Amino acid sequence: MPTHERAYHHGDLRETLIRTALELISEVGLAGFSVAKVASKAGVSSGAPYRHFPDRDSLLTATGIVFLTELTSMMRAAIDAAGNDPINRLALTAGAYVRYAVKHNVGFELFTAMKGAHFTEFHEQSREMIDVLFSLVQEAEPQATWSEIIESMQAHLAISQGFATVYNQGIFAQMKHTPEEIADRATTAARYLIKGRIMQ
Repeated sequence: MPTHERAYHHGDLRETLIRTALELISEVGLAGFSVAKVASKAGVSSGAPYRHFPDRDSLLTATGIVFLTELTSMMRAAIDAAGNDPINRLALTAGAYVRYAVKHNVGFELFTAMKGAHFTEFHEQSREMIDVLFSLVQEAEPQATWSEIIESMQAHLAISQGFATVYNQGIFAQMKHTPEEIADRATTAARYLIKGRIMQ
């Protein structure tokens, strides 16, 4: 066993592998993700991850849960800083999403990658973020029906993912826009969307 591998405590290695997996996804995307690459990047043997994760999907699930937990925390922080205006509270979550998705070069692609019953834990964790957004839409559009709330959430998420994806594909970078500028533009677009729906 390599010296650097022995240096990890049992729990530390699991956390290190998850963090390394998130870094790897940021660098090569989901298509380039593998347990072997995570092990190599973490500086451990190719078999070390399997003491904590039985297969690729279980490591990907654990990584996705960290992604969701941190993303939801960023959204909550944006909400707390927004004050009492329900429109502003919802709009700022779009900017929070863009900041996190740009930082890690991945967003809702994780959701499409984690289909199937074996990703149940990931989807259970995703409900917290969805519940946060649902409540915010209810606050911003108190007269909306259930189906209208879902429509607003879908549009809001599309704006958030759209800005993040266009940035991560390099288009905004060519225009010399910074991630912070793009996050602000996503917030503005989300605000226009909410106000437009309320005025309908």
